[in-house]
Amino acid sequence: MTLLGHTFRHTFHLAKHVSTNAGGESEYAAPEPHSCRYQGATKRIVASDGSERVTEAVLYTAVEVHPQDYVYPPGADLDDYGAGRCPLRVTPRNNLAGELDHYEVYL
Repeated sequence: MTLLGHTFRHTFHLAKHVSTNAGGESEYAAPEPHSCRYQGATKRIVASDGSERVTEAVLYTAVEVHPQDYVYPPGADLDDYGAGRCPLRVTPRNNLAGELDHYEVYL
């Protein structure tokens, strides 16, 4: 159980990256619901590709998310592919004992 688990009152959907075909197009698994804490946070960060980006929100979750996965934030329409996005950065956070506690997903 994560230290932030009691604050996970929102639900986001995660479509895991399955593969990339020869044409460079990514394939994703069906989106699955997971609990999270979601808050708007405009912040300038360095993305996983090294470029500077501005985030619109940060999502805290106990579920492992990778930068190539596709995230649908709370309230997003799953039928609208453009409603989701790949995270700009995913940061694993440890608890006081040094064990993995949760992930911060910047969107």
